Amino acid sequence: MLEVLRVPPLAAPVLFVHTGGKPFSYRVAAGNAFQRSMPGLVTIVPAGVRASIMVGGIGAGTLVCFEHDHAVPGWLAAWRAREPRTFVDNLIVTLIQKMATAGDVDNDEPDYLAVLGNALLAQLRHSLKLRNGDPDPHSSRSGLLLTHLAVQFMHERLDQSLSVADVARRVGVGVTHFSQTFKSATGMTPHRYLRRARLERGSELLRMTSLSIGEIATAVGFAGQSHFCTAFARQVGVSPSRYRRRFRRDDS
Repeated sequence: MLEVLRVPPLAAPVLFVHTGGKPFSYRVAAGNAFQRSMPGLVTIVPAGVRASIMVGGIGAGTLVCFEHDHAVPGWLAAWRAREPRTFVDNLIVTLIQKMATAGDVDNDEPDYLAVLGNALLAQLRHSLKLRNGDPDPHSSRSGLLLTHLAVQFMHERLDQSLSVADVARRVGVGVTHFSQTFKSATGMTPHRYLRRARLERGSELLRMTSLSIGEIATAVGFAGQSHFCTAFARQVGVSPSRYRRRFRRDDS
């Protein structure tokens, strides 16, 4: 149970992944406006920034920091921001949950945690790069929950025909407002995000199952195998069949 958590200015950025519990508000020391976080969102506090986090009840989350300043990657040490930034990234949330689970048991494979940590840093770098041109984050505070609900709705229905209008209707706003809010929070349009989520699920099914490519195309919401193969090759750089062969060869 926390009411106020004050984060002093640190030499390296700190990442907070909000995994459950109550929403919380936070602000930097020099600011008057509060930003808002909900479970499932990611907040990064830049180096040298003092912040106050106000928790209205029981909040669950993971705080990620570096044991030594010299362990901070060069790209992250060079990242300059004047206030915390909150955004949607389901992959970071998943990786943090995996790391927490691995850390709770006797783990005789320390390399596994290192792999998860490197994947987390790679995804964080990707997310921050996408958001370099974001507008004032104060303007999107109310849109974070909307975007989070939209992302959940999309991921639960990747096997279904789903339009941007369907998602906007589900979260209770107009298509134009939804599209603008979603892009502000994620760095991409809803259509592009949904296409990427479908292809990421397709990649996982190619690696982990023996389903045919046609079955996978249907399972991730594409109109047909040809449409899936074209989109997959455009994003990944190889055909689905070649992608699958590569992973099977690596596992052998």
